[in-house]
Amino acid sequence: MKYIATCLCLCVWFAGGCGYHLSGRGNTIPADVEKIFVEVLVNRTAEPFIENRLTSEVRDQFARRPGFEVVSERSKSDAVISGTITRYRANAVAYDENDDIKEYRIAMTAEFRFERTDGTEVLWQGDVSWDEEFMAHDDRAQQDNNETEAQDELTFRLATELFNRIVDNF
Repeated sequence: MKYIATCLCLCVWFAGGCGYHLSGRGNTIPADVEKIFVEVLVNRTAEPFIENRLTSEVRDQFARRPGFEVVSERSKSDAVISGTITRYRANAVAYDENDDIKEYRIAMTAEFRFERTDGTEVLWQGDVSWDEEFMAHDDRAQQDNNETEAQDELTFRLATELFNRIVDNF
């Protein structure tokens, strides 16, 4: 019993000193940055309207987190998130026994910049990428629906990754 208690104490002690923390709980954003404006992202891909979906997800990520307020006017913000979608690609990744496409993977990459509204300080800058799979279907409408659902998940995951990188400075 004494051995177990000692091991438990050591584990707690080591975990406390290793720098581990929950995602989204970092303190790398200056305390005076509370109001954030998210610009509509630039789309440099052939995928129509994907910039609107990702912009909405980025806004939602910050709006639902405590300590941040997403504002609708740049002039009322402390910091601005801007970015460009640089890649959107859909590729076949699985085939059936007849060599027909069974599954696709969509991948997206975007460059982001998070800076003070007056441009005096870049708080974070970098690329974020994510990919999602979706099933092919003989019915084109169903396949389009599958891709739309995958895009919803893709933009959600990419925006979540962006939030974590900005807040935790990954």
